[in-house]
This record gives sequence, C-alpha cells and structure tokens, in this order.
Amino acid sequence: MEWDVLLCPAAPTVAVPHDPKHAWHERKITVKGRPTSPVDPIFWCAFTNVAYLPSTVAPAGFAKSGLPVGVQIVGPEYGDLMCIEVARQLERGFQGFVAPKGWS
Repeated sequence: MEWDVLLCPAAPTVAVPHDPKHAWHERKITVKGRPTSPVDPIFWCAFTNVAYLPSTVAPAGFAKSGLPVGVQIVGPEYGDLMCIEVARQLERGFQGFVAPKGWS
C-alpha cells in the first residue's frame, strides 16, 4: 500500500505556555508527569530531517488546557509542495491559525 503523506505528532506535548519571565533554557514543561526542558520534544522533527524528508507542521486543534496541538505532515523526498498543500487543505477544511490570548 502506498501513502502520499504521513501524519505524525509535532511534539509529545501541547504548545509550551508563554513564559517571558524565564529564559528559554530555564523553562520547564511537564511530559509524562516529569518536568523537562521544552527543547527535548524538538527531537520529533529530527526523524524526518535525518531521512531528508520534507515536513510541515499545521494546527490540529486545542487541548483541554486551551493550548494548541499541531500535526506534522511528512512527505516523500522532494515532496515539499505536497506537504504544504496538505497543510493548506487541513487549514481550509478543519482549522487554521488561531491567535493566542494576548497576541498582538
């Protein structure tokens, strides 16, 4: 069976809450009940990068906390435009960008 794209988590958590009081490397998020660096979840994007596959992250709704959740759209080699088109279709048919509270 062949697939055009693969939908994957963008990160293992919802978006990192905005915290202007602390430097990025000082912030903590909770993953599986343990505080961790918000940089740790970035490894999800590395899977596609090491395979030289294009990917695009698109909005995929909101968690109960109100923070946004994303979906990573992974395409075939040289399939950049396909990933972008799938993101556009998701935005059109499901949900587009919603500015967070306080966004100006």
